[in-house]
Amino acid sequence: MSLTEKYILDYTEDFVFDFTTHISKRVFDVEIEIDVFEYTAQQSRREKAHAIFTKGNLRYECDFCDQHNYENDFYPITLNGQRFLCFRKTLYGFTLLNADTLSVEFEYFPECVLDSEESFIVMNVKQLNNLLIFDGCYWACPYECFAFDYDKKLFLNVSELCGLTSLDETAIQDNKLILYGTDPKDANVQCVVSAEDLRIALIQHGKTDM
Repeated sequence: MSLTEKYILDYTEDFVFDFTTHISKRVFDVEIEIDVFEYTAQQSRREKAHAIFTKGNLRYECDFCDQHNYENDFYPITLNGQRFLCFRKTLYGFTLLNADTLSVEFEYFPECVLDSEESFIVMNVKQLNNLLIFDGCYWACPYECFAFDYDKKLFLNVSELCGLTSLDETAIQDNKLILYGTDPKDANVQCVVSAEDLRIALIQHGKTDM
């Protein structure tokens, strides 16, 4: 059982959820099916969902709930020769990204958080050689940057690697990733990481959600 699955079980174990919604969508010959379940009380409403991606004989499933989770879930999916990445772009729900074009093909947000400004993370996706670079902000937490190696299924918190407590901006220049932020002493710093050093750091310190 993954940390995310354990989190969802712990979060929902004391509640009785009723089926409320079935969502069906087709993206690039990929069938997306989402079953949504809700728990509603006088002063409480919670939601969990089960999503299934199907392409031919390939089937991928994931679960999520309406409470945010600080685990970094990156799930690479190869469908008909195209590379996709299912990941958390917001505190709730998930995003299906085309890893080759960097275009978002599908997003899902639980209905109960669509009107909540707190639920969204500002996130950009960049490419450095064969690495994907994600930067964004968790609600009430500092801006962060993650690198993801699609082929090796590894991700790495680059802002943490550089010793940054907060991140203001990222840029890619001359085959290098540049992070602008603050260090533990609140001093403004600039961290420059080459594509090769980042690749090595991913191999040495990278994590996987697979």
